[in-house]
Amino acid sequence: RIVGTGRSDFPNQINNSIVFPGIFRGALDVRAKTITDEMCVAAAFEIAKTAEDKGLSDEYIVPKMSEWEVFPREAVAVGMKAIEQGIARVKYNKNELYEIAENIIKKARDETHMLMKHGIIEMPPK
Repeated sequence: RIVGTGRSDFPNQINNSIVFPGIFRGALDVRAKTITDEMCVAAAFEIAKTAEDKGLSDEYIVPKMSEWEVFPREAVAVGMKAIEQGIARVKYNKNELYEIAENIIKKARDETHMLMKHGIIEMPPK
């Protein structure tokens, strides 16, 4: 029995929080002129591939939002699709795009954790 919802109290939460970070990061990294349906589909396929790589089960068909490694993978898929479609203003190869996305995302996560640690921003509710 597989359950997929937008509710956080079930496994396989499916909502925009797993999609948008990677789509926007990929589009920004290649300075895409627009975001196309094909770029969104590329992101969806990479989300599915990430889950497959970790091992699918009834309780796991979609990565959790806490599995931040999905976002640079999505960004690469989106950026490469923009390059393929001729709407990227800058071009990178897959490895370069991954490194760029991973570094930016890691830096933002580290800064957020530091701000929470020092009480500057609140911890998210549990």
